[in-house]
Amino acid sequence: MPNLLAQVRTVVPADVAVYVGSYGPNAAVAGQVAELARGRYAPMFALNEDWFRQRRRLPPEYEPFVPKRLAGAVPPLRRLSSTSARVSWGVELGQRYRDLVRAAVDEGTTIDAWQFDEIVPSAAAAAGGPIREFIRGVLRGLVFGRPVLGDTAMRGFVWVARTGLAIGRLPITAELTTFWRTLNRAALAYVGEEYPRFEGDPRAAARRHASGQRALAEGGPVRRALARRYLPGLTPGYHLEAGLGGNVHRWPRAQVNAWRAAYVEERIRSGVAGFAEFDFRFANRSPAVMHDVLRTLAIALSRSRSEGSPQRTRQTPGAR
Repeated sequence: MPNLLAQVRTVVPADVAVYVGSYGPNAAVAGQVAELARGRYAPMFALNEDWFRQRRRLPPEYEPFVPKRLAGAVPPLRRLSSTSARVSWGVELGQRYRDLVRAAVDEGTTIDAWQFDEIVPSAAAAAGGPIREFIRGVLRGLVFGRPVLGDTAMRGFVWVARTGLAIGRLPITAELTTFWRTLNRAALAYVGEEYPRFEGDPRAAARRHASGQRALAEGGPVRRALARRYLPGLTPGYHLEAGLGGNVHRWPRAQVNAWRAAYVEERIRSGVAGFAEFDFRFANRSPAVMHDVLRTLAIALSRSRSEGSPQRTRQTPGAR
C-alpha cells in the first residue's frame, strides 16, 4: 500500500479523486489514503465471504436495538423460497458489512465509500431472479446500514463480473425494474470487470469489452444513468490468474505499456467516468508496475480534459 500511494502522489494529478481500499476496513490504510490530496478510503466487501455469513456480530450494547430474527447464519440461496426471505437476508448481510464500517468509524477511521465484490455471473441469466433479489437486499443493507444504530446513507462502487455484464441486456420485468432502481441508488460507480487479455488490436479489444457499458446505455433511463457512471475494471496484467486477463504472452514492459495505453485511450474515447484497477498483488505489486499503470491512466485522463472531452473522467478508484 505505501508503494501504491507513493506512485499516486507521483503521477496522478492532485485534482483527481482516488478511491483506494482492500478487503475490510483497515485504520492504518485509511490514514495513509487520507494524506493524499483527494484520497478517499473505500473498503471492499465480498459477497461470498463466509465470515459475514456465519452470524451477526454487534457490541453487546447494540444488540437490544436490533431484532434477533436474522442474527444467525445466512441460509443458502436454495433454501430461501420467497422474494421476501431473499431480500431480507440480503439486507441483513449488507448491514453486517456496515456493522464493520460503523465499528471502524467509532474508532476514528474515516470511510468515504464502500466497494461491493460483486454482481456475480448468474445474476445475468434470465432465471437469475433469486440471486438478483438477494443482491438487491445486500445493496440496500450497504447503503442504509442500520438506521436504528445511527447509520446514514452511504453509496459505493459496485463491481460486476465480466460475464455478469450481460445483465444490462435482459428484457425488463417488474423484478428487474426494482433491481436496477436499487442498484442506481446504491452505486457511486458501476465497475465492469473487463480484464482484457493483452493481445491483438487494443482498440478493437476496448470496443469489444465496452459491450456491458453499451448495454446499459441502450436501456431505459435508470440503466443510462448507470452507464454514465461506468468505470472499466482493469488489472496491471502481470499476475496471471484465470479470469484476470493481462500479459498472457509475457511481453516486455514497453509492449505492455503501449498496449495498455491504446486500450485506455479508446475507452476514454467511448466515454467513461474514470477507471478502476484491481489486484496490486504478487507480480503486480512492484513500484515499476504501479507507476506504469497509474501514469497511463493519468496521461489519458489529463489529455481528455485538455481536449475538452464531455465525458466524466474525474474518478479514478485505485486498488481493491
